[in-house]
Amino acid sequence: MKPKDLISKNLKALLFGKSGIGKTYLAGSVSNALFLDLEKGSASVKNKDIDVVPVNDAGEFRKVLEFLKEDTKYETIIIDSLTRYGEMLFVALSKMYPDKKDSMKLWGDFDTVSRQRLEDILQLNKNIIITCLEEDIVDGGSLKKFPMYKANKFKMMLPSYFDFVGHLVVDNEGHRILISEPTEDSIGKNRLKDFGVPNVIKDTDDLYDMQKIIDKIKGE
Repeated sequence: MKPKDLISKNLKALLFGKSGIGKTYLAGSVSNALFLDLEKGSASVKNKDIDVVPVNDAGEFRKVLEFLKEDTKYETIIIDSLTRYGEMLFVALSKMYPDKKDSMKLWGDFDTVSRQRLEDILQLNKNIIITCLEEDIVDGGSLKKFPMYKANKFKMMLPSYFDFVGHLVVDNEGHRILISEPTEDSIGKNRLKDFGVPNVIKDTDDLYDMQKIIDKIKGE
């Protein structure tokens, strides 16, 4: 069995980078998708035919997820962003633990629910594209770019949940570049190389398009 045969035919991707760098635009370069808009940034979606659902709090997010478990219409789900979902979840749980003496329980539940929600999302029989802001984390004695999320332990484990983790940056010429290989400055992950998806994709490349990456995985 070839390595690529071990990977789901559904894309499970995390795109992270600075605010305004183009994560939402790239994530939205798909078809037959539902866009969960936590950031109020759906105007940046490339494909204007994508259906958009505004999500205002963690409770609404959970309800949408329950709907998606039964949904057969959409092939791809876009979540913009995981960073914002973490903020919403923390607000909701803080109301359950208003006393400072319960802070350990709060953070414990926050980590547990964060993991469970992400696992529920990734278990959907759909392509999943999630965006996330970036932040600097000390890793191995040096600063590295990581996806931004409130729960540190969960954040450090995020790459293990995905087949593709891409860091979106801008080069000296103003081109956006999606880097999925680990570097000295950033984390990354690419289990799609056997499908012809390279570690570095420039905005002038044909594969700077999430639908084309999905089609590669499906052999179309």
